[in-house]
Amino acid sequence: MVDSQSVKADAVVGADSRGFDGGKLINGRKRHVVVDTLGLLLDVMVTSADIGDRAAAKVLLAQVTDGTRLG
Repeated sequence: MVDSQSVKADAVVGADSRGFDGGKLINGRKRHVVVDTLGLLLDVMVTSADIGDRAAAKVLLAQVTDGTRLG
């Protein structure tokens, strides 16, 4: 299961790592997570909020199936 959550960014967060989530009207970051059927965390990725869920899910699922991580 893949899910995401938009989080408001504080003023100390650099503008280069923030984005605007038009669906939630939030300026900040987005957490993307992948869990298994028991709810155990398989992978997590933090992006700017303007990254779409579909694009992030492709990267996360590829990392889970390949067993690789970006860092």
